[in-house]
Amino acid sequence: MGSELIKRGLTLPNHIWSADANIANPNIVQKIHKEYVAAGADYITCNTFRTTPRMYLKTGIDYEHSIQMAKHSLLLAVKHAQNATNDSIKIIGSIAPLEDCYKPQLFPGKDVAIAEFSQLGKWLVDSGVDILLLETMNSIAETEAGLVAIRNLELPIWVSFVLKDKDSLLSGDSLVDMFAMIKNYSVDCIMLNCNPLNRTKIAVDIFVDNCTNKWGVYPNLGIGEPSSDGNIYLYEEINYFISTMQKIFEKGASVLGGCCGSSPKHTARLFNLRKKISLLSKV
Repeated sequence: MGSELIKRGLTLPNHIWSADANIANPNIVQKIHKEYVAAGADYITCNTFRTTPRMYLKTGIDYEHSIQMAKHSLLLAVKHAQNATNDSIKIIGSIAPLEDCYKPQLFPGKDVAIAEFSQLGKWLVDSGVDILLLETMNSIAETEAGLVAIRNLELPIWVSFVLKDKDSLLSGDSLVDMFAMIKNYSVDCIMLNCNPLNRTKIAVDIFVDNCTNKWGVYPNLGIGEPSSDGNIYLYEEINYFISTMQKIFEKGASVLGGCCGSSPKHTARLFNLRKKISLLSKV
């Protein structure tokens, strides 16, 4: 969503970033969702990555106002996704790291995180999403705080991670240790997101060897390390993306998609890839 908003001419403000568009540019948010639905998406992720009181507080408003604005933006984000979809498409509520997904050292601590994640999870459940996603998680500690906070909310839980290298999360925590922690919780799907395509490709072998859950990937389409402001200047070729995703699917992935820099065109190509594989499997 963030990179698509940028492509369409919006300047995303500091801190709340894409959350601002839920209020200021609702028609664009809904249009982007509708284009992904038309491209064949089975899941739509709400634009809730930065709809948090913590981020709105950083804009200079007072605490009570930050809560009001965050909840308002979050509820609108879910509504925009619901208005763009049909009953066959699942709507995912995204919950990001509380500070910066690329800076795991800013994790505010277990107790603070559990309280804030609980608030976000309850808002999303009340809004009517189908799945809760802890997205672009960068450390075991913050991921576990998120899982503790939302484990009793009676919705399927997905978790997605951003990596430092093929073996470890951005914090340096090992992927193997992450899988061991995840086993203590009811998690329906484990994914990798916002990682460069090549890093995603080589990290998949760790999933194949260690993951007993449903798993998937949705890589960043920029070349090089992801940028914190979402701006992308060099893109992977779409044919390379599709050929890589086919290989990942063949290794057992259940969910395929794209993160920053991807577009409805990428989803349409993935949809066609799935049809092709389905036809081949019937032959």
